[in-house]
Amino acid sequence: MAIRGLIGSLLPFLTGLIFVLIYWYWVRPLNMGPGYLEDFCWDMSRRAMADNLFRFGKPEFSSDLFMAPFGMSIPFFSWSIERDWLGAYFWQWKEFPFIWIYYLAALLLSYLSVGFILSKMGLQRLPAWMLSAFFVTFHVPRHFATWYHVEYLSQHWAIISIFLDAWIWQRFIRHQKWSWNLELWRIFLLVAVLGSPGYFWGPMALEWVVVRGFMLALLPYAWQRKRRSEILPEILIEGRWRDAVLPLVLCMIWISFELRWFIPLVTEMRKLGTIPQPMSWWANPLNVIRPLWLERILEWSGMSLGWPPINKPETVVTIGWVYWLPALLGAYLLRRKKGGPGIKVIGPFVFLTLLAIAYFGFGPFPLVHWPVRTLIPFMTFFRVASRWGHFLPYFAAVMIVLAWPEISGWIRIQWNHKVHRRFSRTVLLSFVLIAAVELTWLLEPLLMQPPLLESSQTLLKNIQKMPGTTVLDMPFCVAGGNGVCTSEQCPNYPNSTISGCLSSWHEKKVYGLYQSRLTDVQCQIYNRSPYLSWFSAWKDQRCLAEGEWDELCRYLDTHTETSAVLVYPDIWKAAGTPACVAQFEKHLGAPVQQGYYFAEATRKGPRGGEGEQSARIWHYAPKCRKAATE
Repeated sequence: MAIRGLIGSLLPFLTGLIFVLIYWYWVRPLNMGPGYLEDFCWDMSRRAMADNLFRFGKPEFSSDLFMAPFGMSIPFFSWSIERDWLGAYFWQWKEFPFIWIYYLAALLLSYLSVGFILSKMGLQRLPAWMLSAFFVTFHVPRHFATWYHVEYLSQHWAIISIFLDAWIWQRFIRHQKWSWNLELWRIFLLVAVLGSPGYFWGPMALEWVVVRGFMLALLPYAWQRKRRSEILPEILIEGRWRDAVLPLVLCMIWISFELRWFIPLVTEMRKLGTIPQPMSWWANPLNVIRPLWLERILEWSGMSLGWPPINKPETVVTIGWVYWLPALLGAYLLRRKKGGPGIKVIGPFVFLTLLAIAYFGFGPFPLVHWPVRTLIPFMTFFRVASRWGHFLPYFAAVMIVLAWPEISGWIRIQWNHKVHRRFSRTVLLSFVLIAAVELTWLLEPLLMQPPLLESSQTLLKNIQKMPGTTVLDMPFCVAGGNGVCTSEQCPNYPNSTISGCLSSWHEKKVYGLYQSRLTDVQCQIYNRSPYLSWFSAWKDQRCLAEGEWDELCRYLDTHTETSAVLVYPDIWKAAGTPACVAQFEKHLGAPVQQGYYFAEATRKGPRGGEGEQSARIWHYAPKCRKAATE
């Protein structure tokens, strides 16, 4: 009996855990090694940090691995303490799938924390762990961004923060209790979220402010009601110093790491001045209520609503009716007219949901954006408005949980209804069917890069063994995610960013760099000869002129650190013409090696990432032939 009881108590937890693990395994990347296409080059920052840790023993944010032969300040990678600092220590084992394992750790921490919080909020073991597994995995906006923007994988501190605030709010609004121990844990989470990408900093600060603002706004109302009724209890302030030790210690540990990280980072940023970060990327607010279940059923039936696809990673704000229907039911049941405690039980999260929709759906809208970006710390980092879609599932989830007593009670009544039992059960089972259909979106193929073809892997491994420290890619690219430098020095964007990406394979220094932000000062690094003539040739899709060939040969003679010249004839198309090929052979000889790679990430295949559009890499010697220079 004891063993049976133990199994019964563990079964909900283990079932939810298995569901999380299955999802994690299903979305595993096809290419476990470093990326080689733009938006998949998540290892560039990790490699740069590994190099700086080896050289300086601490985080530094300048590097000579890029922008050869000069080097450059690099504070505007999409840095993450957890991914890049911790991940840097794993760089020596390049075959180790660090990002995939890091995603597993994020999912497991989220699952365990949310399940624990739900049980503390009064849910029984079965719904607590089943809902935790569901909330952690069924996240359509994150699903379509998986591996395309690995920054979105680090949502563990965000989801824990939101659910902890839901628990704090529930205790305050339903039980008139407030715990300063829980507030200390929430402060720790404000600190911890700074270890994840900057996308999450501003929204988590805003969410913290909104929940506390609602608490302060309701205090006068609560005091007034207590004067009228002696039945209502006083607001009970709880907390023990013994229970404060762990969150305080964790705060100090995290802060010590973050100071060691952010002091040099901010120092480098200040050298470059203010970076313009305009708002962009809006989303249609109607997509918030888009019926995923209906689209799936019509797809299975060979029909379509004719709507545009929702799977563009930066604009997904659809979360599914499986969230909205119970959230709306909870709001309806909470109304005082229905005998509930009032809509204020979910008030902060209704407000946050409406604010998020207004933020990405009506822009640029100064009445919404200006106050938030001005008053809330870090919201200027939140440049892509549609990223609010990543928080909508969590806001809807906590609304469901906060109204769980009313929802679960209503379900029991309807299931056993004496008069309308058949109708009620049909409605409830229809929702279960909708949920099951919408869950199939987790099987939707992902936008993934195919594995790098063996010919290119061999080429890059051979270059890694060659003498010299630097590879000259033609073309290379200097570009910022804010548009700075791109048109002048990266005319074939985004294809020409591959040169920087492949540096994680051959581990040589490279020319050029793509960062999320650049300044005009950084554009001046290559604003000189011979680079300007190279940019001109790449932009105009022409071969080098005779004088430019002579200049290239003199450059290679001077820069003896060059290991190889890599040419990408499917990007710099002029280089693939017979006349230009003849010029390359005249000056640099025939290609030493040739490799192929897939030029585009795709959703083709059972899980996505099925390769297409094969492109070429030609490896030339790093020195001109004597006959060509005489």
